Amino acid sequence: MARVASLRVVFGIVALDLIGFGLLIPQLGVYGVKYGASPFTVGLLVSVYSLMQLVAAPVLGRWSDRFGRRRVLLLSQVGSLLGYVLFAFAHALPLLFLSRVIDGLSGGNISTAQAVVADITPPHERARGMGLIGAGFGLGFVLGPALGGFLGAWGGNLAIGLFAAALTAINLACTWRFLPETRVPGAPGVPERSAKGAALALRLPVVGRCLLLVLLFNTAFAQMEGTFSVYLLTRFLSSGPVALAGGWLLHPVMPDAAVLREASLRAGWLFALVGVLSALVQGGLVRRLVGGKKGQGGREAPVAVVGFGLTAAGLGLLPMATSYVGLFPIMGLLAVGSALVNPCLSALVSLHAPEDRQGASLGAYQAFGSLGRILGPALGGLLFTRLGPAAPYGTAAALVAVGGVVGLTLMAQVRMTGAGQRQSS
Repeated sequence: MARVASLRVVFGIVALDLIGFGLLIPQLGVYGVKYGASPFTVGLLVSVYSLMQLVAAPVLGRWSDRFGRRRVLLLSQVGSLLGYVLFAFAHALPLLFLSRVIDGLSGGNISTAQAVVADITPPHERARGMGLIGAGFGLGFVLGPALGGFLGAWGGNLAIGLFAAALTAINLACTWRFLPETRVPGAPGVPERSAKGAALALRLPVVGRCLLLVLLFNTAFAQMEGTFSVYLLTRFLSSGPVALAGGWLLHPVMPDAAVLREASLRAGWLFALVGVLSALVQGGLVRRLVGGKKGQGGREAPVAVVGFGLTAAGLGLLPMATSYVGLFPIMGLLAVGSALVNPCLSALVSLHAPEDRQGASLGAYQAFGSLGRILGPALGGLLFTRLGPAAPYGTAAALVAVGGVVGLTLMAQVRMTGAGQRQSS
């Protein structure tokens, strides 16, 4: 019963944390533009969270192993609370950046929550326990963007920041009251994100190729996430050129408050669609598509390749949309594609990493994913600024297409090693 209660608390922690995170994702571009950011600067505003998270994650992981999961969760939630409050009262671009830096440095909630699940579940129930974290992710990305759109249209960054801060305060109280310490001396630690661990993981044939694929995919997908609000603003919500600093579409008239409110709402609805479809696909369809024997997996690599194809098609079609309504089926393609790629690649890493390199391999996978989320928004913003709104999406589609080709070689590699069989170290 204690284990079940702890799992429920972990689910709540992840869901509330991701709702708060999801509130901001579609809105950062809107408020970046409001305070004079170019598309490139907006990309940096999105990237800085993942950069700080990548820097802080190894430290938080070691603290979690040394001082306990509960203390690190509480510390990271306090940091997130401060970051959201600062976002709420930010009235200039530097304060927006500082709020994301603080939240990124304290963003160890998810990896520490995964460690809690690993602490309290036996190996044969580990996948089910991690599935709860996946469900929390899905719920957060379904509710967060839609709520962010409504809150942004109603009360701007003040409403968004205070609502996210309130969710984090609830999380903090629940963790303090209901989550016991789960760290057992001698148990496996939080996956280590070190350069040495990444180098070792890259030399494992299947695992190394999965690291390359998650880097390509996240770099491409994050280009879309980091520039989409600005793209929506410039393509569908202005009667003429919009004043954006940095070299593209310069015009003496900035978007007015009504246009910014509409951008908040429309971005929220589209990202909510992505969250709903992703949750549905990851919640049921992926399991049926993958098949295979219990505990071994089966068709992860081919399903991931299909996901790459759908995502490349969606990214390529995005700049061709002629209306806001026309964006919905395209975002649907992106949602289904990403929902097929992410769980299949992570499953392949887990299945093909040797037992004595599980932590290093999973940590390397997380690090390469974070690196893509750092590079993608900055690259997308730079392309948007220098070459125009279509450039980030064409480049992203090309990256994902390259990933699809690499995925075909991964399928052959998986067949050679034996699907679901761990490689010997």
